[in-house]
Amino acid sequence: MENLILSENVVFDFENNAVESMNLATLKRTHEENDVCGNPIRGIYHYQVIDRITALCEKYNLNYEVEEIFAAQNRNKNQPGVVISPQLEEKFGEKAVEAHTLRRVFTTVQIKNWETDELTTTLAIAYHQDGIQVAIGPCVKICHNQCVLGAQRSAANYGANKLDTESLFGRVDDWLKNFETEMNEDREKIKRLKETTISAEQIYIIIGMLTAMRVAHDSRDKRLSQKVDTYPLNQSQISVFTEDLLKIHEDKAQITAWDVYNVATEIYKPQKSDFPTLIPQNVAFADMITNFIK
Repeated sequence: MENLILSENVVFDFENNAVESMNLATLKRTHEENDVCGNPIRGIYHYQVIDRITALCEKYNLNYEVEEIFAAQNRNKNQPGVVISPQLEEKFGEKAVEAHTLRRVFTTVQIKNWETDELTTTLAIAYHQDGIQVAIGPCVKICHNQCVLGAQRSAANYGANKLDTESLFGRVDDWLKNFETEMNEDREKIKRLKETTISAEQIYIIIGMLTAMRVAHDSRDKRLSQKVDTYPLNQSQISVFTEDLLKIHEDKAQITAWDVYNVATEIYKPQKSDFPTLIPQNVAFADMITNFIK
């Protein structure tokens, strides 16, 4: 089977597709990017990050599955998300996966232990030019909406609260070691969100808060920008969120804080948002809605 997979002629078309999807075997066929000393640019290849995390799932005898892996281009001219080598195209064929260097990769690892008809748990992994991000949280199965219910459920090897890469894997190890306990804590948070009704007036307050946070974050006035580390939604996302939320309000007699959060998580998907923002914006929205209903 492995020889058959390796012999398949798989191609990417980033000229026409902003995002391409693949499995782990295909990701391992892409070109490995190294520095001048022959080491991975960020000290570890993207597929090795996934392998390290699945090994931790196996360590704790968890029933897991690596889901679709996504790669994306971006507009960074100095370090684009995708680079194609003409020399490797000559060897493997036009647009062959082997000719591609992928710097922007996102996937989730589904953990099926204690899943319900509504929820399972997933580990989200983002690998990109800035570094590596990981997060864990419930996932709504019907629409595959990832939840990251607080900053303690995410980690990165860059940024203000960065960990070194080994400590990042250590954090994942801690999550999985305490998997059942932390899963139940998250589901209790979801229960509270479901039990909290959001009025029409509160809907407009939330929309206003999101706009204010975005404006403050992007302000040149440090008195404002320093108050918002990460906004839950950018301006175009706020427009999408507002329209979708108003539609739900038209369709349902009452909506809950859980409904509001899920309108946002529908946006936090690799086909809809920039990979480095998926996890931190998710955390920011979860924190905002949790604080709002206190």
